[in-house]
Amino acid sequence: MNTFDEQIQLISLQEGVDDYGFPAIVETIKEPILANTISVKSNDYWQAKSNGVKLVYGFEVHTFEYNGEEKALYKDDRYDVERTFSKGDL
Repeated sequence: MNTFDEQIQLISLQEGVDDYGFPAIVETIKEPILANTISVKSNDYWQAKSNGVKLVYGFEVHTFEYNGEEKALYKDDRYDVERTFSKGDL
């Protein structure tokens, strides 16, 4: 059942400048959106683990709310977006 009852914030990374005018990667934290938590598939978990990556959460979001962001904020913790795929127009 798709409940979309968890709140996450997507974080985009862009080339920009820091406070001193030097080139830097600038994070933009987007407004909170609602997501559906999904379990990490066993195959994905073990494949990631063998490559030194720990998969903790899976989220389903509406396609119109995701624009290639590379990080996410969930419960005050930052996570890398490791993989995305489209299941159609959610």
